[in-house]
Amino acid sequence: MKRVIVTGPVERIEEYARAAASAGWDAIELALLAIEPCPVDRRQIQGDRFDWICVTSSSALPYLAAALESLPALRSTPCAVVGARTGERLRELGLRVDLGPAEDAAALAEGLRARAGSGRRLLWPRGSLSDDLARRMRAAGFEVCDPVAYTARPADSAGSIAPPASEAVFFASPSAVRAWHALEAAGETRIAIAIGATTFDALMQETAPRFFDTISLPQPTPEALGFVLAHLEPETSP
Repeated sequence: MKRVIVTGPVERIEEYARAAASAGWDAIELALLAIEPCPVDRRQIQGDRFDWICVTSSSALPYLAAALESLPALRSTPCAVVGARTGERLRELGLRVDLGPAEDAAALAEGLRARAGSGRRLLWPRGSLSDDLARRMRAAGFEVCDPVAYTARPADSAGSIAPPASEAVFFASPSAVRAWHALEAAGETRIAIAIGATTFDALMQETAPRFFDTISLPQPTPEALGFVLAHLEPETSP
């Protein structure tokens, strides 16, 4: 049976592994990152009114839920979101999703630039290893407040277990790509699969020499991973 290593996303790794298995692959879960939520530090949030809240990972939701308690004005702020499931969870928090779901942070930035004028204030609760959205929006003239909502560090198990040989490996973030790059991989993997464009770019920049081919999902969903794997024939890849 063809084998795929599923490295994330950490909070939904089982869903993506099930999608891979439903496509007829042997799915091996190997979380490369550990996610640790951060408490809300009011000193990191300048002001209490923003034009948009940007959410690019569901890992930021516990932080945002806590922030709503100390900053009730946020409840009336429209949200821009990456991922349909994350959008659903924002609505469950009582927030309004006015932009998205976008495929990734790059697509979200494009949508915000088209929808909102420069100079707008954005609140982006982010991961400790991520700054892509803030860089893009500041370059476009937006003001960005980007408190760290969660830390992402290499998982303890990732450093002690070499990945087995496989036909494909699936990455859900640039941080996971960097974690993989630090591993001494066992065997060879023919194909790298990225959850979206930002992760694809990280793969091309950091690990392209390790793979015979690199592709990106059409949508950042478990269903899209299952679809791609169902139509993927590793033996015909370059």
